[in-house]
Amino acid sequence: MSVVAKYLNKLPSGGGFVYRGQSDESWGLASTYYRRFNLNKSGDKQQQPTQQQFQDYHETLIKDAKSYHYHKEKLSDLELLLELQHYGAATGLVDFSRDFLIALWFAAHDNKGKNGKVFVLNINDIVKFSELQKGEKIFDECEKLQFVNNNFKSNNRIFAQKGVFVFGNQTIDNAKTIKILQEEKKPILQELSDRFSIDEKSLFQDIYGFSMVNDVNHPIYKKTAEEYFLEGNQDFYKSKFDKAIEAFKKAIEIKPNYEAYYNIGVAYTSSNKFKEAIEAYEKAIKIKPNYEAYCNIGIAYASSNKFKKAIEAYEKAIEIKPDKDEAYYGIGVAYTSSNKFKEAIEAFKKAIEIKPNYEAYYNIGVAYAKLDKFKEAIKAFKKAIEIKPNYEAYCNIGLIYASSNKFKEAIEAYEKAIKIKPDFDEAYCGMGFAYAMLNEFDKALEAYEKAIEIKPDKDEAYYGIGVAYASSNKFKEAIEAYEKAIKIKPDFDEAYCSMGFAYAMLNEFDKALEAYEKAIVLNSELIIKLSKQQNWYPLEQWINNLTDNDKKQQYLQTLKRLKDE
Repeated sequence: MSVVAKYLNKLPSGGGFVYRGQSDESWGLASTYYRRFNLNKSGDKQQQPTQQQFQDYHETLIKDAKSYHYHKEKLSDLELLLELQHYGAATGLVDFSRDFLIALWFAAHDNKGKNGKVFVLNINDIVKFSELQKGEKIFDECEKLQFVNNNFKSNNRIFAQKGVFVFGNQTIDNAKTIKILQEEKKPILQELSDRFSIDEKSLFQDIYGFSMVNDVNHPIYKKTAEEYFLEGNQDFYKSKFDKAIEAFKKAIEIKPNYEAYYNIGVAYTSSNKFKEAIEAYEKAIKIKPNYEAYCNIGIAYASSNKFKKAIEAYEKAIEIKPDKDEAYYGIGVAYTSSNKFKEAIEAFKKAIEIKPNYEAYYNIGVAYAKLDKFKEAIKAFKKAIEIKPNYEAYCNIGLIYASSNKFKEAIEAYEKAIKIKPDFDEAYCGMGFAYAMLNEFDKALEAYEKAIEIKPDKDEAYYGIGVAYASSNKFKEAIEAYEKAIKIKPDFDEAYCSMGFAYAMLNEFDKALEAYEKAIVLNSELIIKLSKQQNWYPLEQWINNLTDNDKKQQYLQTLKRLKDE
């Protein structure tokens, strides 16, 4: 369906309608006189002119216009008002067209970036309207809305635009509206010109219109599609993606082609506008099914979390070029994002068969680690490192060794990561944990402090410092570290739990209970960890020794709840 046909289908059935197009949907339906009358008045001070104000204004306007020696054949007051309206004077006339397509042209013209609107007015339903004839006194019924539908053959522009008018000191509040989408304005104008010969030249058939079509804003030289395409490429390489897209679209208006649609897709992808990118790639593929377009639409789908569609796109790319690795790699990434790690590994391995590369091996390592196949994961990470030594692969090896209680090997891996990237805070945190598990608390503290130097808001590093101090029976220092972690991350349940333990070890049981309660509010599963700490007896002893009976009962109930849960 053409874009114009889409809007034609929105028209109500039946006859007796007239139409008015406005290029900005925020504009209301009012005469230029009404807008002039309320000029410089704030929204809450907008007023409806009185009948006398309306009549006085128009009589003065007509009188003043006649004093300017209007050198046409003698015109009636109505015809003079129409001429004045035609040249931009503010009058009580509101112009409509009997042709919806002409109104559609005005709604789609100008005001870039804004939706337009077409008003649809059923004149048969409005009994207030009476038809003004040429010789009639125009103010006889101006308290009503009057329908002006004369033969305007003497006025080329009104005749060309199939113009009719509504006149009177009343608001028009019973018109239906059709929104014209901003992104469809250019295609509408193009179709109206190509199929219906509706354009500036046909609508403005007078000296004023001729001058407008030939004004400074209408270039003599028109760029070719190739020039717009080149301009788009230049803007793209300067990262001016919006300008690039605009240039590519202008190229398409002149000459629709695969390359321009494809480049629009790339520009939208670079702007993280994946929905628009997908639409552009689909248009490119419709013209020429192509490996690169299918791969890129796969990336856009994956970036929109539409992994099934991404995989379908990559599979179509593989049908076109089975010997290319990018599509297999994309399938692997989509499966990984869908937590289908076995399928991801298969896809990455196919990519490696075609072209061994770091990214595929690295992602195989990640997938194996997710499946708890740590031996295979380490092997894959080491393969990735053979191709390109990388701190992330070393760090992941460190994490796997640490989870397997191989802390010395973990430290070696973290050191290699840090050698490549000295400001890698994650590796320092991992190293701190490994040293703590080897009871080398000074080295653990040193590693955690290094992480904080790099990233002062590293809450897990402060937590690690707290654990290291607590393991060295330095509970005051541990509490200080936990407090810093909680300040950064107020919902840090583990920090509250460990703080409770530290307070209990200092016999500050009221603070211990308070910390435990906060931990459990954040994460009820921490009850299991608390039970394993076996600190209930000293807590009970402390509570039973309290002299404040109300507080004693309160704490005993809290402790019972902690134990029962």
